[in-house]
Amino acid sequence: MADIVSMRTATADDIAGIVSLLNAAFAMERAFMDRDRVYPHEVADYMKAGTYYVVDGGAGALAACVYLEQRGRRMYLGMLGVDPSRQGSGLGKRLMTFAEQRAAASGCAALDIRVVNLRTELPPFYRKLGFVDNGTEPLIDPKLSKPAYFIRMTREVG
Repeated sequence: MADIVSMRTATADDIAGIVSLLNAAFAMERAFMDRDRVYPHEVADYMKAGTYYVVDGGAGALAACVYLEQRGRRMYLGMLGVDPSRQGSGLGKRLMTFAEQRAAASGCAALDIRVVNLRTELPPFYRKLGFVDNGTEPLIDPKLSKPAYFIRMTREVG
């Protein structure tokens, strides 16, 4: 991770980079969803409710990002994406630690995530980080090519 330039709050100027990064990082979801993972207007909408944090990767590219939105005493974490060429480097875990620290500093008691059930590698990864299953919710998208739902997971912080 020595080549990481900085972690910072994203701005509207980062929307295109966030979209590009997330669509590359979530490319495996094309196996069950016939569309890009995220579009510019969606990232802009998320920015109105919460905050994207980005890791600059040099040469104007983003290495990683994570979305955080405080909901009362809970912090929702979503859209954690790492450039495919940097996956496995520990950068994702660094973002998770950052998210937990932000949640605790904001007075939150828990960090909440949702994962698509068809991403079978994700629940075990998050369980190793201390997350526990906390129910399910529908995943409604007309572009789904296979039935899917969200698994809600939570972890106490602080």
